[in-house]
Amino acid sequence: MGNDDAQVPAPGSDQQPSSSGSQPTQQKKKKEYQKLEPTSPEQLAQEDLMNNCAVKTVVSGVMGSVLGAAFGVFMGAMDSATPAMDGSAAGAPKQSTREVIKQMLKTTGQRSVQIRAKHDIYNAVYAGCAAGGVLASSAGPKAMCAGCVTFAAFSAFIDKMMDHD
Repeated sequence: MGNDDAQVPAPGSDQQPSSSGSQPTQQKKKKEYQKLEPTSPEQLAQEDLMNNCAVKTVVSGVMGSVLGAAFGVFMGAMDSATPAMDGSAAGAPKQSTREVIKQMLKTTGQRSVQIRAKHDIYNAVYAGCAAGGVLASSAGPKAMCAGCVTFAAFSAFIDKMMDHD
């Protein structure tokens, strides 16, 4: 504890304490702050405009439409540029995923009505579960369970919204 060579500056002096040795004296740097400019009336008006829900809705709708159109044009160009690789004939009509899902739900729903001899919400749940499981079959059992639950819940929700008895 006894560093006898250290010098303590006199009160009121600008000297930093230094020790005898090869240590350089370190001076504390002052932080420099930037002056904040007050917001102008134009900036306040712009903030008020952009905080309006109607304006946000319109702006996001326009931006989403533009990006969706650009994405659609890009994907359309990519789809026609690649030849059919699914082994089907080039001239044969190809079903979209939406049509396949619709047909699966319709068929399994009809079979459920025939088997159960009832027409209720559970037919939609069973149809959704079967369709979701079949669509996810290539990804494994966990995905099949997730697909079953998701499609069943979605089918039940749609059936409730449509007020099917």
